Amino acid sequence: MAREIQDHALSRRAFLASTGGTMASVAAHGIVGAAGAQQQRPKRGGVLRFATRGDAKGLDPHRNIIYLVSQPLAATTQGLLDLNLKCEPSPGIATEWKASKDLLTYTFKLRQGAQFHNGREVDAAAVKWNFDRIQNPKTSHPFTRSALNNLKSTEAVDKYTVRCHLQQPSAIFPSNVVYYPCNLIAPDSVEQADRHPIGCGPFKFVEWKRFEITELARFENYYETDAEGNSLPYLDGIIGRPKKEDRVRLTALRTGEVDLIDNMAYSDASTFAKSYGDKFQTWNVPTLGTSFVRFNLDKGPFSDQTPEGKMLRQAAAHAVDHDAVRAAVFYGRGQTATGYYSPDSPWYAEGTRPYPAFDPEKAKFLLRKAKAVGIAIDLQSLITYPYQKQTGELLQAMWSEVGFKVSHNSYDSAILRKKRRARDFHAASAAASYRFDPDGWFSRAVLSTSPSNKQGSGFNHPKADKLILEARKTPDRNKRLVLYAEIDSIVNEELPMLYLHHLTLLEAGISNLRGYQPAISGPFSTQGAGIRTAWLA
Repeated sequence: MAREIQDHALSRRAFLASTGGTMASVAAHGIVGAAGAQQQRPKRGGVLRFATRGDAKGLDPHRNIIYLVSQPLAATTQGLLDLNLKCEPSPGIATEWKASKDLLTYTFKLRQGAQFHNGREVDAAAVKWNFDRIQNPKTSHPFTRSALNNLKSTEAVDKYTVRCHLQQPSAIFPSNVVYYPCNLIAPDSVEQADRHPIGCGPFKFVEWKRFEITELARFENYYETDAEGNSLPYLDGIIGRPKKEDRVRLTALRTGEVDLIDNMAYSDASTFAKSYGDKFQTWNVPTLGTSFVRFNLDKGPFSDQTPEGKMLRQAAAHAVDHDAVRAAVFYGRGQTATGYYSPDSPWYAEGTRPYPAFDPEKAKFLLRKAKAVGIAIDLQSLITYPYQKQTGELLQAMWSEVGFKVSHNSYDSAILRKKRRARDFHAASAAASYRFDPDGWFSRAVLSTSPSNKQGSGFNHPKADKLILEARKTPDRNKRLVLYAEIDSIVNEELPMLYLHHLTLLEAGISNLRGYQPAISGPFSTQGAGIRTAWLA
């Protein structure tokens, strides 16, 4: 399919070829939602062929990240708590939970009769075994383990009651025990977890060949039911077909090779509904995550170790035209970010003070004031995601236009991780996926003691640290939102990173796929929705 760009959109190539300092703002291009279908009763049966961008590195869900947005293996998992369409913690294996007044203890009542795929009941002993294994550095991935870093001990009070004792008071613990990343596997299946994982999700494992096929079958004893009491899911199975290239995935859908794709390139998303809306239906995912510029505050020109570091970060921020980024990279889709969470998220915090506005002349003035005109900047990006590389190219052009001397290089994830650990970068075009609770973002990216922050910007701000820790133990949601608005205001003022854009996805599927609706951040396996309620007419 020929690449099409809307008349109102500014192409990246056009921007890079231009030398003017003013770039037009672009209005959002609306995408038609999922095609309405006449109400029908769900029909059981059928196998859904699902093409995805990525695939897991391995099968053991404690040792590997099973990405809940699009990797089919995520449908084999379930956690102590589930996620609803707003990505809020909801009843899962636990039907209810209660925190002590001091927020140091959480008690979960388990669902009686919930089973693992091998028939073993998901009881308190099984939950305790899973949490103990996740906390063991020898048997878990650091990201999964970090979700339970505040867990002191897990107690099986009785067969259907689990009590979690924390090290520090926490109002956010429920968001840490949802099925991503703390999913549950059968304790007596650990020896086969790398070959044939036994979870307790809506689908059970059949076969997996990395970047070739994932085959899953309906778990006939899954606990969830529809409004009429019929057991979910409706589908007999899922065939996952990972295809790294956006265009290849889209072609597979158009030619009938697959029934559903997890996303498409932003250039195709801007025109797909108009070109193919009569043949396929689409689902908008409005808040997948947020893109940003990360600055190295430890060493280099943007460092806080020099008196000019913050001034140069301000100059770089003033040089960024967010409207041009939205138009050229994201083709008018999504929203310009003013903080980490978008207005579509239940965690959007109003009242955040803004970052420096687009003002190239102010950027040039600050560079001259800092006696830094022509200073060399090493800008890096991840090659895996085209939008990060394209954003890097735009930043290189914008910063060069005001007087920075910018080199931009894209690397694979292994090299980027190595460079981050060595602090071998000045700035990076980066992004982070949606976090179900703001603490999951701020405690990793902003808190000074966080290992992720130490390998990221290296930001160290006592007031921000204090606010993050205060929010963590504040049960009142509205009070927490006020605190997070202040934290993002500090980020926008001190600029350890510059927020750029809220990422979106556009999923597409065949017209006879019914009952499917992904969550706002993209999870396809969702309480009362997603792949669990999907059926083929």
